[in-house]
Parts: sequence; structure tokens; C-alpha cells
Amino acid sequence: MSTLQSTKFEQVQHIFRELVGRETAVTVRAPGRVNLLGAHLDYNEGWVLPGAIEPSVWLAAAPTTDNRVTVRALNLGETAAFQLPHLELFASSVGGNWVNYPMGVAWALQKAGYDLVGMDVVLVSDLPQAAGLSSSAAVEMAFLLAWETLCGFELDNLSRAHIGQKTENAYVGVGSGMMDQFACVASQANQLIYLDCRTFSHELLPLPSDTAVVLVDSGVRRRLASSHYNDRPAECREATAVLQQHLPHIKTLRDVSLDELELLGHHLPETLRKRTAHVVGECARTNSGAAALRQGDVAAFGRLMRQSHISSRDNYENSTPELDLLAATAWAVPGCYGARFAGGGFGGFMQILVAETAVPQLIESINEAFGQEYGRIPPSLVTKLTDGAKVVSVSDVP
Repeated sequence: MSTLQSTKFEQVQHIFRELVGRETAVTVRAPGRVNLLGAHLDYNEGWVLPGAIEPSVWLAAAPTTDNRVTVRALNLGETAAFQLPHLELFASSVGGNWVNYPMGVAWALQKAGYDLVGMDVVLVSDLPQAAGLSSSAAVEMAFLLAWETLCGFELDNLSRAHIGQKTENAYVGVGSGMMDQFACVASQANQLIYLDCRTFSHELLPLPSDTAVVLVDSGVRRRLASSHYNDRPAECREATAVLQQHLPHIKTLRDVSLDELELLGHHLPETLRKRTAHVVGECARTNSGAAALRQGDVAAFGRLMRQSHISSRDNYENSTPELDLLAATAWAVPGCYGARFAGGGFGGFMQILVAETAVPQLIESINEAFGQEYGRIPPSLVTKLTDGAKVVSVSDVP
């Protein structure tokens, strides 16, 4: 563990002892993620390029004997509880929707045939919520790893990601793919995951050691289950159905080429044509981005990030004025390779790939431009790509 992670580990251990009055049996760290290319491609079975980041969820837990799961979410100042094994879909509004994520993981694991134990849990996070950095996936994977450890079973990373996706799709009600969960558990330091979301084959591709990822908070928060996020998968399915009349071999928009879209795009209503243009173009950009990383051409990769943001803004229509200002300001800074917003859009963070030497100028320029437009300084943090979720400690606790 890094020095920072060691400090976080000691803090969560201490907090658990103070609040629960017991020693921890398992401690888990689960990171957030960026997705530098491949916006909204996971549910289209396309290609994505995510990687885990240093801000993380920390979970400390000990088993109970009454099948009751009690979760103290310190960042929210809330405590919620639920009883195993019977969990109804969309059952809980206690403490807001956040508790549906651990409940959903328990539900999905039980549906898969795993017997679970109750837990006393303390949850601590320095990962912003509703910001496009996959805090929900981090919570899901933290609980999953804790139950694996306490219940004596072990899943591979792909199975973990599918449990997380089932939690999102069938329990929480978000029509996402499994990229976030896979990136959370499968990432390695200083590398992006080039992931095929149809075959689930993947390749680790390094970023140059002298680059940094700067995350800037637009201040706009959204809830994916209640935003227009779920409209986009539905629109993609509708566009696929129209194009299948002319291209019967296609299964998703991933299978449509740029030439085919140019030839057949007039069959689509304007909104569906724009959505398709983004997906087809983003597939090409992500594959080109992987090729650029293999060649060590981070400048070419950054140009593709810029094109991705513009396509999201104009074709997928899931950006915001705040995000667009952050992107345009970043693009103009020497040493900035590329920038596009994080996650599903409709708010959240801007993710910026930049030379380490240019970070101070980048932040200064963003603070000035954003302050002039909106009268406030946007919070920012500088991070590196890090390892995926891990069980940090295990001990025998009665």
C-alpha cells in the first residue's frame, strides 16, 4: 500500500472499533475509475478504455449471527440496515437510494446461489458521489469482496463485474453495462484496460509515466436512474432495430461501420441518427486510441478524447455548459493532451489527460475561466491510474 492508503486503512480500522466495538474481520479498498475513451459503448457491446484511480471506497466489516446487515455510511452521516436472505426489488428507500447498491449485490449473489452472512459494516470514501467516477460500482465491488471473504467463495473478475451489472440493471434500475465494475476490480497501476464489451477480452495498455489525470468537478450532480441516461440505451436499441432491416447481420450499433452509417443513416430519425453517429464514431475512436497507446503516441490519444467529448456534446447530447467550458479551457492549455467528461454525462467531473509539468498551469487556467463564468472555483484533484479493488486485510473475529 502507498502511504496514503496505509493512512486510510488505519483510519477505517480505528473508526470501526469506535463505532461497532469490535475488531474488523475484513477490510476492502475499491477504487473509482475514469474511462478516457469509449463513452456509452459498454451497453452497445463496443470497446472501452477505463482505468482505476486513487480515490476509493473503504469498507471494514465483521460478520453477525442474525443475518442482519448494518451499514454505517460515514460520508453521508447515515446508517441503514437490511435483513438477509429475502430482499425484494427496489425494496428500500431508507437513507436514500444508496443502500440499494449493497442490497442489490446481496440479492444478485443470492440469485446466483451463494449463501451470505450478515455484517456490521463501516463505509468510508474519498470518492465523490454522482460525479461520473463510478462510486456505485466501487461500493458494489467492496461489498462483493467482503462477502466473498467472509463466506468462503471466490469469483473471477468477469463474474464480479456481471454481479455488479445485474445489481445496476435489475435492482437499482440503471441500464448500464459492466465496464465500471470490471475496471474497479481488474485495473493495474499506470495502465488502461482495452476491453471488448462483447467478448470480454481485454488488454492492458500503459500510459506514459510523466502523465497525470486531473479530475475537475463541474458541480452538477445527477442521478442516473432518474436522468436521461436510460433513454440512451433505449434509443440505441431502437436505432439498431431500424438498421437491422438493411443490415440483418448486426446485433448492436457496434457492428455498424462508418461507411454503412453514411449509406443508410437517412433511414433513421434525426435523434437516432445522431445517437448512432456517436456510437459508431466512438467505436472507431476507441480502437484508434488503443493503437495510439501501443505506439506511445499520447498526443494522438488526447486528440481522440477531444473528438469524443465533441461527439458526446453534439450527437449524444449528454454534456452540460459547465462541462463544455472545462473541456474547452483544458484543450487550450499547452501540455494538455485531451479532455472529455467522465462517466455517463449530464454532469459530474471533467477528466483531463495532461503532462505532469503542465498541471499547475492547467488548474490555474480552469480556475480563472470557470470563476469568471460561474463565480466559483471548481474543486480539482490530480491522480494516477492505480490497482483495482483488493482485500487489504483479513483476520479471525468471533
